[in-house]
Amino acid sequence: MKKILAVLMMMVGTLWCAGPVLTPDQIRAAILEGAKFKSADKFISEGSKYESKKGLKGITVDISSNTYVTFFNDWQAVALESALAHQQMRELKVEEIHSTGILHGRLTMEPSEMWHAGNEKFVGSHLVIVVGDRVIQPTKEEVIKTANTNRVFVGKGWLITVAVEFDVTPDDLLKSVNVIVIDGNGKKHKKMADLKGVLTVD
Repeated sequence: MKKILAVLMMMVGTLWCAGPVLTPDQIRAAILEGAKFKSADKFISEGSKYESKKGLKGITVDISSNTYVTFFNDWQAVALESALAHQQMRELKVEEIHSTGILHGRLTMEPSEMWHAGNEKFVGSHLVIVVGDRVIQPTKEEVIKTANTNRVFVGKGWLITVAVEFDVTPDDLLKSVNVIVIDGNGKKHKKMADLKGVLTVD
């Protein structure tokens, strides 16, 4: 009976997967790649360098001069988690990873002036993507605290980063999507983007 339930859960999990699911070998390779970096920030910064072959690989959408979103797939997300595990001196095992083919994103905002704690313009920002006439909300949204402070709020020269996940399929991304950042004051910042192929794992 337990074996039957396990098989059913695997089948249901497969049906619910958004994009390509990683194989154990792909997960292992991603873990090994991420472990080459001293920290998650190093993995991200290396990937942002022009024509870099190392670090986070994805599609970056510039929303404004101080706001951008980087979208990436499960393989990159595992490598990023592995870099974080290396930074924290903990082991990340293949069996700990549950690949769902989800679309991952990191919304990054850099305030252009000083803000007092509690100001919601940046801290209260929300990210959605519009596919056709569908507004797709993130299935997960988490504010990452900056290394410069133990508070979520940051000031000039510091970054606010929000980690998000979207349940979309490769077919959803065949056409350009509208990436919308809604700040804490309710203002919408929009940018059309081509995310085709971002879920593909080489």
